[in-house]
Amino acid sequence: MPLISFIIPAYNSEKTLKRAVESVTNSIVDQTYELLIIDDGSKDNTLALAKQLASQNQQIRILTAGKGVGHARNIGIKHARGQLVAFLDSDDHYLKNGLQKALSQAKKMPADLQIFSFEHGNYTVDLNLPSTNSLDIRCRMLEKPTNYMTVWGKFFKRSLLLDNDIYFNEELTMSEDSEFLIRYTAACESITTSAVVLYHYTIDTPSATRSFDTKKIQAYLKSLSTAEEFVVSQPQAISQSFLSYTLIQVNIIAVRLIYTLSNPAPNKQKRAELDKVIATPVVKRALDQITLKQCLTPHLLPGLFLKLHLASLAILLFKLRSKQNKQKENNS
Repeated sequence: MPLISFIIPAYNSEKTLKRAVESVTNSIVDQTYELLIIDDGSKDNTLALAKQLASQNQQIRILTAGKGVGHARNIGIKHARGQLVAFLDSDDHYLKNGLQKALSQAKKMPADLQIFSFEHGNYTVDLNLPSTNSLDIRCRMLEKPTNYMTVWGKFFKRSLLLDNDIYFNEELTMSEDSEFLIRYTAACESITTSAVVLYHYTIDTPSATRSFDTKKIQAYLKSLSTAEEFVVSQPQAISQSFLSYTLIQVNIIAVRLIYTLSNPAPNKQKRAELDKVIATPVVKRALDQITLKQCLTPHLLPGLFLKLHLASLAILLFKLRSKQNKQKENNS
């Protein structure tokens, strides 16, 4: 049994797949591993490239999917043979020396979930936390979802996935990582965080996730509602942190989809879309139940204004953050 299985869903990834794969194959020296490339119905030369890479390394296997990234990852989980599972997006890569350090640490300090720091552009995001209490870490993850609630940059225990029948919800198309992690961490007895910088997160086409699309808005809200159905059975601390998580998802919807600079709709229509989001039951409950003290952070300031029925001030912040995002894209 290999120590770890790397699962790489790939869709039209001919330009970046080799970099992702070689960040594994060129890094591991003394550990057993396997690498599963799941082609998700690519229209370019991704599958041919994957087969070429597999012909050069017997530890690479090729699988096929075609129903989205969640389905591709599920196929990977079902075919994986490693003690650990790691998800690697085909346009990202592991940092030089980072993977070997992470694997060495994983063997010395095994845990049900191991979270490593990552690099985004020229910035390092340190995810190491002072607490080792799994409930504390789960709460922190929900309160800082843009940093913690992704499946990449982490090592999962395959037996825990299989024993608890934990797979990606294939009906979700947005925030499926977060919904998966909410269920997986509930089954964890031990979670570790690390300052080891393992992963480089790339946004090759950032505007793709920041364009007005009502279907994407509904997809975000569907994921939120699905997650809430599970959270009601969790400890009170998780339910309270989920309120913060919900309002940060509202921020994401507003900044990336409604008030994005690429949305040509008039302000009246944008406000109507925001009002629909606020009226969604899962969001309305979060606004009603979250405390004012919880809202006193920069990320939740728009949520505070929405809670106080000061939507015009929240909208000013959404517009400002949308402009800041655009500037970051132009400078990257």
